[in-house]
Amino acid sequence: TAGREVCGFVYSFYDTFHTTADIMYFCQMMAVLEVINPLLGLVKTGAFPAMIQVAGRNVILFVVFGSLDEMQNKPVVFFVFYLWSTIEIFRYPYYMLACISTEWKMLTWLRYTIWIPLYPLGVIAEAVAVIQSLPIFDETRLFSLPLPEMLGNSLSFSYTLQLYLVFMFLGLFINLRHLYKQRRRRYRTRKRKVH
Repeated sequence: TAGREVCGFVYSFYDTFHTTADIMYFCQMMAVLEVINPLLGLVKTGAFPAMIQVAGRNVILFVVFGSLDEMQNKPVVFFVFYLWSTIEIFRYPYYMLACISTEWKMLTWLRYTIWIPLYPLGVIAEAVAVIQSLPIFDETRLFSLPLPEMLGNSLSFSYTLQLYLVFMFLGLFINLRHLYKQRRRRYRTRKRKVH
């Protein structure tokens, strides 16, 4: 029985993409609302940090995982999806309760704290996925830019992804700074006036 459970876990570990891709595609398409809502003034938060996160996840999900069959059975898919989902498990219930003016202190604390380990780990997992995809893009020439023959046959898409890695860590810095400011505002200690 234990052997069967281990085999089931290992199978699901390597088959994460095929078992969850449809729901991840749907959730990621719905995440575009996180950019639209602040632009329309429906929520009081910045659109830019949300845009960075949504765009970054779209690159990983649709380009790196979705377009390369060779990436879909790699363990990194499990880690990326797991970290993304863990973050949202606390964020979305917090927002839903806020809509009805209800607060659970533990959930609020988790919403403003859980990102501290999870966001950097998520970006590291995404970076691993990008790095693993580079030789595949080089080999398949998928999304390569055709060049005149005197310059070579084509410019590999992997160069774009290498540049994207730099922007990925820049985006992490911007989002961490934004989240830190939100957390500090939320838990600001009011100094008592001394008379």
